[in-house]
This record gives sequence, C-alpha cells and structure tokens, in this order.
Amino acid sequence: MKRMEVEIRNRQEEVKQAEKIRVAAYCRVSTLAEEQELSYESQRAYYEQLIENDGDMELVGIYGDQGFSGLHAKNRPEFQHLIQDCMEGKIDLVMVKSISRFSRNTIECQKYLNLLKEYGVRVFFEREGLNSDDPQCELLLKLLAAAAQEESNSISQTIKWANEKNSESGYPTRICSYGYVKGDRTPKGKHIWLVDEEKAKRIRLMFELADQGKSVKDIAKALRDYEKVHGETTRWTAENVRSRLQNETYKGDILTGKTVTPDLLSGKRVKNTGQSAQFYI
Repeated sequence: MKRMEVEIRNRQEEVKQAEKIRVAAYCRVSTLAEEQELSYESQRAYYEQLIENDGDMELVGIYGDQGFSGLHAKNRPEFQHLIQDCMEGKIDLVMVKSISRFSRNTIECQKYLNLLKEYGVRVFFEREGLNSDDPQCELLLKLLAAAAQEESNSISQTIKWANEKNSESGYPTRICSYGYVKGDRTPKGKHIWLVDEEKAKRIRLMFELADQGKSVKDIAKALRDYEKVHGETTRWTAENVRSRLQNETYKGDILTGKTVTPDLLSGKRVKNTGQSAQFYI
C-alpha cells in the first residue's frame, strides 16, 4: 500500500511538471557600454527570478545578445538559438521586455512571430502588455514594430551626423586600419590612432618590399612566410596587400566616409561616390 502511494505521488508530480509552461526569456542590448552591460545583467536576473518564482512556469533558459543591433536577426546568434529551440519543441512561451528588444525590423518581427505561431509558441511583450497569439493585437504589434524600426533609423542618422561633425573637426570616428589601435576612451582619446607595434612590423615589411620593386603577389607570399614563423592568423593575399599599399593612413592621413550604407535594412555598404560627405584629415 505504501509503495502504491509513493508511485501515485510520483506520477502526480510528473503530471504537474508536464503541465508547467516551458518559458524562455530573450534579452538584447545594442552597445557594450558599461551601463548597457549592467542593463543586460539586470534583465537576465529579473527574468530568472520571475520565472523561477512562478509555480506554473519552468525556466528553459535566458537567451541574450550583447552589442547586436535589432535590425537583422541573422546577426544575432542567441536569437537564432532561441528560434531553433522553439522549432524543436523545447519552449512554449518567450518573454521579452519590449518589441524593440525582439526586433527593430517590421518585416522580420512579423516573420518570426508567424513562424513561432506555427510551432505553437507565444511571445509576451512585457512593456506593451501584448501576447502574440491575441488576434486583436496583430495590428498594434505591426504599428509598434514599425515605430521601433523608425527609432532605429533615427538613431542611425544621429550617429551619422555626429561622425561627420567629429570628422569635420579633425577627429575621425572610422574603424582603425590594420596596424593601428584606438587611444583611450576619453572624448579626444577615442579619436586618436596609436601604432600597434606588432602589426606595424608587417606593414613596414610590406612597404620595404614594395620599395624594392617587388610585386604584390611576391609581397603577399613573403608575408605568409613571415606568419609561418611569427604565427599571426592574417591571410595575406595580393589584393589585401595592394589595398594597404594604397591606403593613405600609412602616411599619416585619414580619408573618412569611403563607404556608405544607403539602405538601413539591407545593411550593405557601397563605395561613397558623393552620397555622403567625406573629409581628408
């Protein structure tokens, strides 16, 4: 009799566990600034406590992307991991702080919501108080996703304007060329390029060989031989040797705005042929 009671209790516990909603949370911050990192960690802690303290929920995992834009899902590895786990039937409900954390791209937002719906997975947007399976919320979700996309576009234009103003003042914001590293993170320091002495050895060798009349193909081979001894992972080709030999940064100058991104959603960069301001510093 006692054994039967134990078995019944075990089965009841199994049924109770099976009935729990399997919940995952998705967190995202688009920069790696210290305050954003704290925001990311606080999001994780918040959802862990919320889900674990709810007797009807079972925490599957916290998925989070740090330093990734919300415009393109393909560039967010943890988001893709979350979607894959949903498709594999591991998750019933996804909780996210807001629509803008889930996606800043109207088309992609709807695409993934529809995909998750096919697999019986709901998404709850906490700030908006919306459930993705509520038919009345579909239009509102589209409007809010469109607003998030427009906000992202506005942020992009603000950054572009700030970069141009900095460049106009002689403080370039572009990514360092190979052989340089950025200075400290003070307002002026972050615009200063410092020589990376280890990588600079490759650049100096490259120009020495070019000065001797060597072809870009021969220089690339010499650099590959150099790497066999010194072990860096840079893959030297004739093309990237040519581009560096033609790069004005190695004589101490900087040309900003070499490429532009005409379409925010595609994210594709093209050569700047007059679409945007350039500054030669």
